[in-house]
Amino acid sequence: MTSGGDREAQVNRLWGAVCAFNGIFLLLWALSWVHASIDNEDLHNRCADLHTSRFPFEKSCTYEDGTVAGANSELFEGVFFGSMAAGVVSLGAAFVIEGVRRK
Repeated sequence: MTSGGDREAQVNRLWGAVCAFNGIFLLLWALSWVHASIDNEDLHNRCADLHTSRFPFEKSCTYEDGTVAGANSELFEGVFFGSMAAGVVSLGAAFVIEGVRRK
């Protein structure tokens, strides 16, 4: 494979990573919406201290004894924000490489 072919393959892999990270991000965003809007739809009826969030979607309830119901897990939010950050970094790198290559 030539040097140009190697670079082309690297750029293609980078674009694949951009698509994968953004796909994970969008899937988790949709899952958080389903969890907040459908699974926890009636949470406001049985909770005095309701918390809502829009990014990612979340409805959670803190009870008097300190327990929390309906919240997104730390792992979920870590993967959510991690995939978003990795997608942005990969997209930026792909644009830079494409820009340098086309000069």
